[in-house]
Amino acid sequence: MSWELGNYGFFNNDYIAEQSLSIKDLGIELRENEHYHFDNLSRNYYGYLFQYTLDGYGLYESHGICHKLTRGKAFFIKFPHDSQYSLPLREDDLKAHWTFFYLHFTGPAVEPFYKHIHEITGSLIDLESDSIPISLFFELYDILKNQQPLGRYMNSEWLYRFLISLLYTLTLPPTRKASPHVTAAIEWIKTNYSKQMNLESMCSEIGVTYPHLTRQFCKEQGISPIQYLTNIRLEQGRRLLLNTSLSIDKIAEKCGFSSANYFTKVYKKALHITPSQYRHQHKLLK
Repeated sequence: MSWELGNYGFFNNDYIAEQSLSIKDLGIELRENEHYHFDNLSRNYYGYLFQYTLDGYGLYESHGICHKLTRGKAFFIKFPHDSQYSLPLREDDLKAHWTFFYLHFTGPAVEPFYKHIHEITGSLIDLESDSIPISLFFELYDILKNQQPLGRYMNSEWLYRFLISLLYTLTLPPTRKASPHVTAAIEWIKTNYSKQMNLESMCSEIGVTYPHLTRQFCKEQGISPIQYLTNIRLEQGRRLLLNTSLSIDKIAEKCGFSSANYFTKVYKKALHITPSQYRHQHKLLK
């Protein structure tokens, strides 16, 4: 994949931006077959730098440890910083290249984000190419590339969104694709929750043992299969209580409970109110 290279500077006369969040310059660069090295401790630079690898790789060294910045890896530092980064130039790696985008910015409002992000991940960050922060960068880059005017305060507003999205992405666990057995179990439960069938029967249908499914389900969904089934039944029961005039016995039957008494017992344990009380309260509110 190729990217249109370019650099853009921001000459900001906005007092509010200068006192809070302000982008100084940004760009996409390709470095190859050249001496490219910066020492961030002695460099005559100020503010913050975020640099993300799009292709190839560069080297980032901090506290005597050298890291290879391959695609999807970034560093985020505040100047001065005890680190350095460079393009590898070795006889056995003549085709070395490093394509990256960088974002240079300043402002006292950056500091809380910077401190929190460094507590989570340090100066090195891994981000998917389709993550929100990376998508935001390319949105802004396309605006600048197409010479579209930036509205007043857009510099600060965009940078705030970028930092919020970066923090959000790093603090939330990555979404994992559910295993085939868990996916099959969820679909089975959604289809058959109204039937009085036990989950071991389900397991024989989808080809997995109940203990193995329980371990997988808890790991991926945070609850057991039986808890998931109960939640589905209770939610459907709640809908029927609110939207129909069906008796408690009939609702229990439609939701897969063996009796109205058992439905009431499970409902009260989960919601601290009986089905009849819940229906009565919500009728009074209407």
